[in-house]
Amino acid sequence: MKSRCPECGYIANSIPPTHKCPECGSFSHDWLIYDWATFASIKRRHLSYNVAIICLALAGLLTALSVGSSSVLPWMLALLLIPAMVSGWRCRRQLRDPSKYQGHKAGIVFPWFSGFGGL
Repeated sequence: MKSRCPECGYIANSIPPTHKCPECGSFSHDWLIYDWATFASIKRRHLSYNVAIICLALAGLLTALSVGSSSVLPWMLALLLIPAMVSGWRCRRQLRDPSKYQGHKAGIVFPWFSGFGGL
């Protein structure tokens, strides 16, 4: 797996064992994973999750409107539209321009809704 130095942009085949860049000599624990194909597949998966959440939230909102529901739950679930649309927009923007890709951290594997405890 290729790695990228956060200071100078040097691309190595793996993170040096000392975490010291052989090019610029700086020490860093923040080396980035430099693999566009993996990054793009993760972002495409997140985009499909967002589309599914948007469809389910819209279906719930339309059901609540047609039935005239006074319950709070359908209206609260409809609020999931906002983060799903923002996340979907960011995923599309990142996938649109691979020339701006400079590496990613391991934390991008988890989508935005994984922060909800118990889901």
